[in-house]
Amino acid sequence: MARVHVDMELRWGDQDAYGHINNVTYARYLEEARVRTFELGSARERTGMEHQFRGEGPQPLKTLVANQQIEFLRVLEYAAQPITVELWVGKLGGSSLEIHYEIVDGSHAERTVAARAITTLVVVDGNTLKPVRLSDEGRASVEPWTDEPLRMRRG
Repeated sequence: MARVHVDMELRWGDQDAYGHINNVTYARYLEEARVRTFELGSARERTGMEHQFRGEGPQPLKTLVANQQIEFLRVLEYAAQPITVELWVGKLGGSSLEIHYEIVDGSHAERTVAARAITTLVVVDGNTLKPVRLSDEGRASVEPWTDEPLRMRRG
């Protein structure tokens, strides 16, 4: 499977009143994984996708979240072991990327998925915020990280 792996430490403040990781925090983990993959290039793997869909200059690109679904599979409890967000491109459109994720709980000996998610990103012109077609270079950078899309239980 062609997946990017982003390891993240849990923070004490990620917990809610019930003593487990708050559901809102999952969206932050997904965002952080995207930034580390598409912007910083600080995932475990160097992907080649860094700066392909965002940039500066006279015709900058930006990515906007058009849709996001999170399916919670099990409770994630605060632990010293990091989680791993595994992500890949499940679908590529004319101006959009569908990013698929599994959040893996590092506190278990066996691979345990706590949540899965799908985010649709739209690449837009940074000045007008109108969608722009993905470049050939951007498409080529995504190809090695494309895999089967997730099947969510609902929707």
